Formats: sequence, C-alpha cells, structure tokens
Amino acid sequence: MAEARFSCRCGALTGRLVGIDPGEGTHLVCHCADCARADRAFGGAGDREQGVALWQTTPDRVMIEIGAEHLHLARLSPSGLNRWVAGCCGTPMFNTLNGPRLPFVGVLVSRLDSAAALGPVIAHGFIETPGGKSRHKGGLSVGARLVKRALRARLSGAWRATPFFDADSGAPVAEPEILPRDAGQA
Repeated sequence: MAEARFSCRCGALTGRLVGIDPGEGTHLVCHCADCARADRAFGGAGDREQGVALWQTTPDRVMIEIGAEHLHLARLSPSGLNRWVAGCCGTPMFNTLNGPRLPFVGVLVSRLDSAAALGPVIAHGFIETPGGKSRHKGGLSVGARLVKRALRARLSGAWRATPFFDADSGAPVAEPEILPRDAGQA
C-alpha cells in the first residue's frame, strides 16, 4: 500500500498518511456550507462550488512525525465536527467526529504531497441545487465504506491508535475552541 506525506503551511506539523489504497479510504469532495465556512475561517477560498477535497479513512493511518504539540482543535459550534488545525500557522489539516469510538478522519487532500495514490474522486456531498437544497453523488458508497472501515477498526482494536484522542478517556488531545459565529462567513 502507498503512503503520502502531509504538512502544514509552515512545516512545523508533518507526518505520513499510511496504508493508502482506494479500497481502504474514500476520495470525495464536500460542498457543505460548514466545510466552506471552515476553509474561509482558516484563510482558504471557501468556495462551495469547488468544495473541499477529502480522503476519509481511519485515524490509525495518520502518523504525525513532527509537531503533534501544534494540533489545535476548532469547531464551528459546540457539537460541531472537530476541525484539526496546525496551531503554529492556522493550516486546516484533518476532520474527525467528537470521539474515538467511531474511527473516522477526513484528511484535507490539499495538505498531501501527492493525491495520486488516492484514486479518483468517487463522491460529491452537499452539492447546492438551484432550489437551495443539497444533493449527493455517490453517497451510498461513502456510507458503506465508512461502516466497513469503522467495523474493521473496532473489531481489530485499531481504533485506539489515534493521534487525536486519548483512547481510554475519549478526550481530545487539545481543548476545543468554538469559533465565533461570524468566523468564515461569506
């Protein structure tokens, strides 16, 4: 299986994404308002039409080699998705759920040195329609793959190997910061 290196903008937080195989992850683009808002809040364009490219996998495949102390946790709301940012330079890096028991991480593809091993994008989520509703392309595949990976990680114990949470207590390794309501607003 392949691997890719990741880094924040300033290089103080670096590591590897290991075990990359199109069957072991999901390459997708999220067009939701929250991903666009988070992207803008941390200096990106936040373009919903373009979306945010993600590689969804399990946290045991994220190996932080340098700068784990720079992991900063931001949320758009108290119960929102965990958005892991390099605190040294404000680079968005990863998304997780609010605890380790459902092993899931979305790695921002823009932070990888190469996306070639990820394979093609197989899904688009939360695509805006003219009527203001959202639609999905490939959503069933995304859900099935997530459940398969999560079950395998839970049964094998791999879910405990996460750089984002203490596996025993379930607490995040950084205290969450709730971003102001206007952070990243268009």
